[in-house]
Amino acid sequence: MLATALLLAAPMFLQTDETVKDFQRFYRKEKDPFTQAELIYSLEDIDDAGVAKVLLNILTDKEPLCAEAALSVITQLPSAKARLPLKEVLLEGKQSDYFAPILRAVADGRWTEFGEVMRPYLLDSDDSVRLWAVTAAGTIHDADSLPQVGIMVVEDEHPLVRAAAVQALVLLGKGREAEAGPPLVAALDDENTSVSTAACIGLRTIRTKEAIGPLIRLLEEGEGRIVELLWPTLVEITDQPFNDDPGIWRGWWTQVEGTYTIPTDAEISTRRAAREKANAEYFTPNAEADFMGVKTSSRQIVFVIDVSGSMEEEIINRDSFRERGFTNFSKLEIVKEELTRSIDQLGDNVVFNIYSFATQVHPWREGPKPANALNKKSAIAWVKKLKPIGGGQASAMASAGLRGSSKMEDGRTNTYAGLLAGLGVSADPKKRGPMTEVAGKDPEKVADTMFFLSDGKPTVGELVDTQDIENAIREINRFRGVVIHTIAIGDFPSSFIQDLAKDNGGVFVDLGS
Repeated sequence: MLATALLLAAPMFLQTDETVKDFQRFYRKEKDPFTQAELIYSLEDIDDAGVAKVLLNILTDKEPLCAEAALSVITQLPSAKARLPLKEVLLEGKQSDYFAPILRAVADGRWTEFGEVMRPYLLDSDDSVRLWAVTAAGTIHDADSLPQVGIMVVEDEHPLVRAAAVQALVLLGKGREAEAGPPLVAALDDENTSVSTAACIGLRTIRTKEAIGPLIRLLEEGEGRIVELLWPTLVEITDQPFNDDPGIWRGWWTQVEGTYTIPTDAEISTRRAAREKANAEYFTPNAEADFMGVKTSSRQIVFVIDVSGSMEEEIINRDSFRERGFTNFSKLEIVKEELTRSIDQLGDNVVFNIYSFATQVHPWREGPKPANALNKKSAIAWVKKLKPIGGGQASAMASAGLRGSSKMEDGRTNTYAGLLAGLGVSADPKKRGPMTEVAGKDPEKVADTMFFLSDGKPTVGELVDTQDIENAIREINRFRGVVIHTIAIGDFPSSFIQDLAKDNGGVFVDLGS
């Protein structure tokens, strides 16, 4: 009945914009994907239902450029009238290939009129459909979705859907803490780091007394990256000026649990305005691993190291490296020595992997391995054999006319490929999406913390423009929540990888030139 009523309310005759007619005429004749994408973008800002109709089939095009362009234009459709054909597809429920991209557009476009037609898809059997349905529920603030979103946080079989549900629940749960709090507390014990850490951070917004005991328990017993987040979350909930010592928190909670009431947001604001040290930075407790001075408590780590030709160069400002005991001042030799030390100190409860990248990416292992004595020896031996690709020797060979054997082309900087490898994402754009095989249901297959080191700007690869790379990584990491720490070495504008760390919850270190 709902579908019938909504469809009857639609205008019977819709005028089609002349630009849309021209698009239909020329697009089908064009074969070049770049030109096709340009034609699609020509439909931007047209307030006409015909745009949605002509782009609907392109949403699932096998050519990523065209599919992405269609999604971008559809997401920006300016009115409910222009978006009506997409609502009709969801109401009819027959063209399943379109459900996920339409729901993504609902989420990113914040189309509030889609709330009622979006909710049934929270129960869809397809992981991608549920992912975007629950994301939409949060971004359009569909209050009626909250009960089902809470169930998904705890029960959905796919970890990325659970992580997305956590994000949605935080958006929906302010003022409804009694409903939103329990699923978030339960998610603290989720086996997937993306889910548990998102829940921990979310409880800083959905502040509930029921979270205090489990947070203290995890502070006492937990391990991995979540340990770094527990103490700040306890402070946000309680405003107690304690440090990261679990004994202090346990002693306090034992005394007050029966009568304690968490302070309101207004009360906390007043207290902090009166306290000089209220905004002191949290430090990382009990960090057990570090690389280039960046510490982490993570148990799932990946190192991604630039071995392009310029890594052969020696640094200029050597004093700080001498103070740290370095005697070889080649950039790659410095990195190898530091990485060797970092691998050697990994605890046996850590899983890790290493990727080197220049034009191509090369892994130490095809997947993460436990940091036992044998694997650490193997990894260190692999690191010690790393050499700059296409460095000075290659330049000399190229100058002598031996360009074919010089490997100059192999020694460029494919930053995007290195980052994708570290995130466990396919290098094939046609296989890429929010639901990759590596980021599936086994939480041990995905690192939750990446150390990325480079000495220069991207020069080759699927994406080279730094803004394009930032945007793509932000989107790919949208639900995974992998922390990306970035390290720059050498004399080059490092704002790109500084922003990369900032956008992905990491720390940026400039080792200098």
